[in-house]
Amino acid sequence: MAQNRGAQDLVANGEYIFNLAGCVGCHTDKKTRGPRLAGGRAFKTDFGTFFSPNITPDLDTGIGKWTFADFRQALRDGLRPDGAHYFPAFPYTSYTHMTDDDISALWAYLQAQPSVSKPNQAHQLNAPFGWRWLVGFWKALYFEKGPKSAWPRGRYIAEALSHCPECHTPRNWLGGQKTDMAYGGTQKNPEGLTIPNITPDLETGTGKWKSGDFEMLFSIGMLPDGDFVGGVMGESVSHSTSKMTLEDRKALITYLQSVAPVHNQVKPKKAEKSGTDAW
Repeated sequence: MAQNRGAQDLVANGEYIFNLAGCVGCHTDKKTRGPRLAGGRAFKTDFGTFFSPNITPDLDTGIGKWTFADFRQALRDGLRPDGAHYFPAFPYTSYTHMTDDDISALWAYLQAQPSVSKPNQAHQLNAPFGWRWLVGFWKALYFEKGPKSAWPRGRYIAEALSHCPECHTPRNWLGGQKTDMAYGGTQKNPEGLTIPNITPDLETGTGKWKSGDFEMLFSIGMLPDGDFVGGVMGESVSHSTSKMTLEDRKALITYLQSVAPVHNQVKPKKAEKSGTDAW
């Protein structure tokens, strides 16, 4: 009984990590009503189109033949079981900072999910960006590997699990994050919508927001002006931030209010009607 309870606790903890990491949004092709976690969601970028893989425990088309070591290597090192590099469209640049305990829990949860037989779709990338061996050079420039157990809880949630900088930080022409503009917002992202500046800059960011404004955003998706977020941020609220414990949401808010202000006015595109789509 004790062993079964321990396994159940591990899976339950893994579900919480799964939610914070936003796995379901990327690995489910909701647009075509694809099976949960069976992959196929398209992400259009300047380098071509990436398609998320099947991460169900299906033996032939998912990760059913993976070992825990394979899974840990994927998140920690950005490497496939055969040793080839993953493209950094998979945010292992953030997940690498997860603790071993959280990786173990996430693995237990994924292994407990239903298997779905659905072959992965090949990426459609422009040359030379489809050459995996080149990712090794990219990693040498931009990949800081390893767990960050000493980080404050808020930063750990933001940058290891929820990978907020992956969307909210501008990138250079090679796809590396402009770290001096962390969280400063961008118009160049896979979903084609404006990603806002969430640094505490008074004019262009969230410097005038109160803690309660963040709480309303993360819990029900409401902005200070009464509008509600949509797009990728809407998914994040639905799948992730609304499922955080109150303590973790407070830690995340405290961290976001402490990052360096970046003065960067990110203007919504003409097709975007309001602040709703900008999130």
